[in-house]
Amino acid sequence: MSATESSSAPSPRPPVSLAEVGQYSCGLTLVFVLASTCWVLLPYTGDLFVALVFLMAIVLAGTWWNRGPVLMMAVVSALVWNYFFIPPQFTLHIDKPQDMVMFSLFFVVALSMGHLITRLRAREAALAQHHQEREHLLELKHRAELLAESERLHRTLLDSVAHELKTPIAIIRTALDGLGQGNPYAREIETANRRLQRIVESFLEMTRVESEALEPQPDWCEIGDVLHAATKPIQEELAAHPLLITGTTDLPLLRLDSRLLAQVLGNLLHNATRYAPAGTHIEIAASLAGSTLELRVRDHGPGLPLGAEDQLFEKFYRAPDSPAGGTGLGLAIARGLMRAMKGDIEAHTHPTGGAEFVLHLPVKTRSTA
Repeated sequence: MSATESSSAPSPRPPVSLAEVGQYSCGLTLVFVLASTCWVLLPYTGDLFVALVFLMAIVLAGTWWNRGPVLMMAVVSALVWNYFFIPPQFTLHIDKPQDMVMFSLFFVVALSMGHLITRLRAREAALAQHHQEREHLLELKHRAELLAESERLHRTLLDSVAHELKTPIAIIRTALDGLGQGNPYAREIETANRRLQRIVESFLEMTRVESEALEPQPDWCEIGDVLHAATKPIQEELAAHPLLITGTTDLPLLRLDSRLLAQVLGNLLHNATRYAPAGTHIEIAASLAGSTLELRVRDHGPGLPLGAEDQLFEKFYRAPDSPAGGTGLGLAIARGLMRAMKGDIEAHTHPTGGAEFVLHLPVKTRSTA
């Protein structure tokens, strides 16, 4: 069979439901009951009364039943009225022209009313469904608005708290400078103050990322300067992890936002120092494929939790065995900054062990500018 023949073949009709079979049975039973009752009353009412009774039954059936049983009831009622009630009785033959006209009108009216009433009922059902869908959409819209307002208030709270904490952090920093290096607690206070400052900066950066207030400022720079800016704030954390940097010397001048990229790398490196054992290397590999800069940051720790490659970039997500003290914002900020620069970041466990983060960033080089 050709494709044309198969496409033009009529689609199979859906099977008749058990409820519709019941409607057909009830329709036949109702016609029988009405015909029996009208047969008893025929000497007192006449055959036109029988036609009106059948029409009323068809109208009532149309308000409850499907189209098929109603039309069947209309046809059977017309035949029963003709056979049992229109002279000459017990035959489908009609002698009088006026009886022929009445029978024809009854047949047309019965079919038309059954058809129209079932169509009206179907339209009412469609309108009711449309109303339900509209109510559902309005409810979803209301929920979305509540979630958006809740998220806005959440960002506002984080931003307010972070700004309020900046002043006491600066005061602690000034006090530490006054204590000098001779105080035995100065180093611990400085470490805690630096951690608190990093948390506050993370909150502030997260609010900027979510509010889409970031506007990248690309400029010409060397990738080595970007790496220096990324590692300088976390020199103490990187002291236990030698850096192996490859590929940077072969890259030309690149046009990108060095501040945002440095922050992304700083977050990744800080994350690596938290999970990789002390003394293990952290590797940074840079390469250029056409107009896309690729940076790989790999540690030699336990790797990523199975199936958590995308969850890592969600706000406040922390792996089950995460060290204490983190906020779960570093990787979320990193992805937000990369996407603000029209790039992206992905993560996976390296085949030989450890977590590896791959950054893809569109850039311009001096030769293609």
